[in-house]
Amino acid sequence: MDAVVTPVKFKPGIRALSDRLGRPLGTITKTSPSLFVINADRNSGLFNMATASFPSLDSVMSAITSHIKGECQLSSDDE
Repeated sequence: MDAVVTPVKFKPGIRALSDRLGRPLGTITKTSPSLFVINADRNSGLFNMATASFPSLDSVMSAITSHIKGECQLSSDDE
């Protein structure tokens, strides 16, 4: 499985996680400059990660990549 990270319009600091088919996997929320939190959807392949915290968006994406044994990429809409 691959994951795509997309900014949520009108909600600064929140990015949606979905698979390549657009199915929701959860969200990534930037709670401070050095704290990013994954909130995995209950029915997603990320649910085993539950709620996890990371110091950067890159570290979140690396953890997701390892967990899903696929790729985690920014969408073309990301800034």
